[in-house]
Amino acid sequence: MNLKPRFLLLTALLMLLSGLAIWLFSQKIVLNVLQESALRQFETQVKLEKERSLQPIIREVALARQLADSQILRRWAKDENNEEKKQTALAELESYRNNFSDHSYFVALPDSGNYYHNNASNEFANDQYRYTLRADNPNDRWFYSIIEQNRDIHLNVNPDIPLKVTKLWIDVLLRDGDQILGVVGTGLDLTTFIQQFTTTPEPGINNLFFDHEGAIQVSEDISQIDFASITKDASEHKTIWQQLDNEAQRAELEHILQTARSRPDQVVSIHVERNGSDQLAGVVYLPEVDWFVMTLLDLDILLPLSTFNELFLLAGVSIFIALLLFNLALNRYVLKPLRQLENGIEQLRDGQPVNNVIPQHIHGDIGRIMSHFSSMASEVLKSRERLEIRVRQRTEELEQLTYADPVTGLLNRRGMMEQLQQQMKQLPQNPGGFGILWLDLDRFKNINDQYGHAAGDLALKATAQIIQDHIRPDDFACRWGGDEFLLLINTDQQFLLDQLGRRLCAAIQKHEIRNDLNEILPLSISAGSSRAMAGQSLNEILATADQALYEAKASGRHRYCPGLITSH
Repeated sequence: MNLKPRFLLLTALLMLLSGLAIWLFSQKIVLNVLQESALRQFETQVKLEKERSLQPIIREVALARQLADSQILRRWAKDENNEEKKQTALAELESYRNNFSDHSYFVALPDSGNYYHNNASNEFANDQYRYTLRADNPNDRWFYSIIEQNRDIHLNVNPDIPLKVTKLWIDVLLRDGDQILGVVGTGLDLTTFIQQFTTTPEPGINNLFFDHEGAIQVSEDISQIDFASITKDASEHKTIWQQLDNEAQRAELEHILQTARSRPDQVVSIHVERNGSDQLAGVVYLPEVDWFVMTLLDLDILLPLSTFNELFLLAGVSIFIALLLFNLALNRYVLKPLRQLENGIEQLRDGQPVNNVIPQHIHGDIGRIMSHFSSMASEVLKSRERLEIRVRQRTEELEQLTYADPVTGLLNRRGMMEQLQQQMKQLPQNPGGFGILWLDLDRFKNINDQYGHAAGDLALKATAQIIQDHIRPDDFACRWGGDEFLLLINTDQQFLLDQLGRRLCAAIQKHEIRNDLNEILPLSISAGSSRAMAGQSLNEILATADQALYEAKASGRHRYCPGLITSH
């Protein structure tokens, strides 16, 4: 064979090998660019999904906890057969039913096993008793498991056979100190929750919710859900581990979950193989409900490399021509731009604009690639910035919901407890202590019954405004629950507490409140106080004020009674 055909054959072979190498190298670069940018977007997306899914749950949990703190329910649970206490308790439950998203509630009492329930259609009004639980009935095992585990709150997906409904149940223990009086709670419609929070508008992205044992609680695929997980042995659970294709990734996921639990504010990412598909999983822990949420991104759908095949081929042809022509052209138009593109990737990975490292004067195929990359990088940065702003906004909204009462704008019970605990820490160094006032709207239920709940909300808001007008900037006020308000007053003078208590009683009765029909709402309060002293516990201080409030109500309402101070 002559030299020319040999040279042509060798050149063709070199061109083929070079083209293959360049194609693979370009593919790797583009894949790295896409994965790096997608990972940063993905972490922000997972945080957004966490906030989006947690907000409705945490609201229902907060309401259920508030219901479990009701003194009315506790008194009835201790004396279930007392008809007067029962009717008062059922009225309290009905008021909460209207506030729950599902407009339903349940109460189960262990002494009798009686189960009370009403639903969104008010189907069981005046007939809330539904059936009696039995320890030997497998369908009732959930209740006795919750009592045995002695955890304040449970979330689980479970079918209620007698009621013929399947929901995401929020179960909260009704306690009196260490004594368990029952279980109260509500439910979220499982189908609605799945539609809203396990699927996203973007194809290839979905969410899984599972508990601390890995049992799947919510999934787009109903067959994956581990119904009634609290009554099962560990070997019977439908778990997240069963979703992975190999054992090594299951062990890695176990480590990932431990990391996520120790850092609930961070997203932990892992590549997994699930149902034969390569997926990117982001895991974040929800400490408020002791669940994990896993957001899965299907790379085959979101990052298909086949989209870039023609682009790779065009770049390869251009580079082959450049190889045949000039080495200088290769260095100038290919190798140098690739180095600049790599610099741009590093800039993008660090969250910095790439315009200063991506030249604008390069033309041809590489120039188009770099232009596409520059446009893509700009959109990635803008999108990430928008997502971060949304996450901050959702976080601020969630914090506001966590610490503020939505009706009055005052602190809620949780926010006031933090202030009280902070004051208690300072009490040993502040012998003068502080004072609290406990207020209760007189016959508030009559206002709701006669004028409607809108009038009740109006009365609560007016009372809150009067309280704010009478306290100082360094004092704190909260809606403790229902028609009760708690004030933390920074004073060590009992006579100042007495003056404020009497002024509030007079101001609230004097204040004229009218509803939309221009009817005057009869409004007055009873109040009791307690002054904190060194050596007292928070429960003792609250109990003193509560006893004083009780005496004010027992002696005719619309009056103030100071608490009895006990020195230690």
